[in-house]
Amino acid sequence: MLNSLFRKGMVDSLPVCISFFFIFTSIGALYQSQGVPLMETLVGSLLVYAAPLQVAAVGYLADGAILSVIILALLINFRFFLMGMVMAQYFHGVPKRHVLLSMLGFSASTYTVTHSHLSAENITDGKSQFHFYLGVALPCFVITFCATLLGYMSAEYLDYSSLSLFLVMLVPIHFASLTAKRSGKDMSVLATVMGGICAPLLNEVNMKLIDLAVPVLCGLGIAFIERKIRKGRRA
Repeated sequence: MLNSLFRKGMVDSLPVCISFFFIFTSIGALYQSQGVPLMETLVGSLLVYAAPLQVAAVGYLADGAILSVIILALLINFRFFLMGMVMAQYFHGVPKRHVLLSMLGFSASTYTVTHSHLSAENITDGKSQFHFYLGVALPCFVITFCATLLGYMSAEYLDYSSLSLFLVMLVPIHFASLTAKRSGKDMSVLATVMGGICAPLLNEVNMKLIDLAVPVLCGLGIAFIERKIRKGRRA
């Protein structure tokens, strides 16, 4: 029987899993088009696990410039050092080897979902925190592997660039909601649907300010709705 916090983490990971599916199918297709071997592509997704770095490094990998990839990794992924410092306050009482292994699933997205929920719900037990984090990280990690493989194998048959519209709004809305509401009962599915609806609409409007403002306003709207629902339940 799955731990309740683990299940909660799996539910909260849904928007991230959806976005990761589209992102990493595109990365798989990109690496295939650059002639990078399948094994290197899969290992990159599993061990690097950072889409911006993987996109930036594909040319260097194709040319065999390993030193350039290492330098690029240090520059782009320095943010994980700062996020790791924040996460160090969690998971007390969990064996270090388990925490270290679980860090394979650590990304900006899984960090944001985990830290937001643990802070909002004031969950202080280290093992409970770890169960929630695993619920978020494991589905995302599995989706990353499967999506990369799918994108690589089907690159010659499908145009993944046409799917990018969905991502224009999905991730900004989701994380604006997480940041604004600071509560445990999030509307992850609603955020996902709103992303899919708003993206094609905004594609027709050539205004960067609107592209930035709409997802933030949607996230704040979700936060406000959830706050009203929580107050109604307590009344």
